[in-house]
Amino acid sequence: MSLLLFKIVITPLLIGGATLLQRRFGGAVGGLVTGLPVTSAPLSVFLALQNGSVFAAKAAVGTLLGLIAMAGFCATYARAARGKRWLPAMALATVACAALFTVLARVPQRPGLAAAMVFPVLLGLVLLVGRQVPGAPVPHPWWDLPARMMFALAAVIGITAASANLGPTWSGMLATLPVLSAIMGGFTHRQAGPEPAKTLLRGIIVGSLGAAAFNLVVAMELRHAGVASAYCAALLAALCVAALGHALLGSRMRLREMNG
Repeated sequence: MSLLLFKIVITPLLIGGATLLQRRFGGAVGGLVTGLPVTSAPLSVFLALQNGSVFAAKAAVGTLLGLIAMAGFCATYARAARGKRWLPAMALATVACAALFTVLARVPQRPGLAAAMVFPVLLGLVLLVGRQVPGAPVPHPWWDLPARMMFALAAVIGITAASANLGPTWSGMLATLPVLSAIMGGFTHRQAGPEPAKTLLRGIIVGSLGAAAFNLVVAMELRHAGVASAYCAALLAALCVAALGHALLGSRMRLREMNG
């Protein structure tokens, strides 16, 4: 019950905060924040406190692998987005994400193997999405922000109810379901067009590098270190990797734009 209440409270706040950051600083920053482990990190702490360190460490490996499916959703949507037609892109991205989840659930749950897969895949998907294109500010109707928050809340409650009896692997993987990515990307696409949505989704993949670092540290250290020290180290790793990825990939994109 405490986990469900946490999700009910935190999810709309995260959507609201990421949306406001997107409007203030652009899609790259809004996407970066959305891609960070702002939901999976607190959920991992809850799993450790409720089910023990071993369960949470195994779930972190599942989350690490699940980031590939989440990033696959973002990359597929970004590549498929055309005009104002957001629904076909959403449907194709959902199918791709479901297929990846099905395959990844069969991968051996080992931190080293998961890390060897997730970091190259995330970097490759960032490059696949391509360069970001700045978009002009778009007026938003008054109902936009409340609608985003309510859609996110409904999705999280449904997923939580469906996953109540799952083990650590699927508990971890479901933490990466692209609820925030789908809502942020779909609303942005519908209102501002495909390029701003593409920039947002690319930022989410970059932010996921930080989420991957967080879960890797949790998977490797939680069984041996204390809960507090393991999660503090994981949080530090997430922030450092996300900042480095944003700086390097952002500079790469700016350089490409100058040379192009």
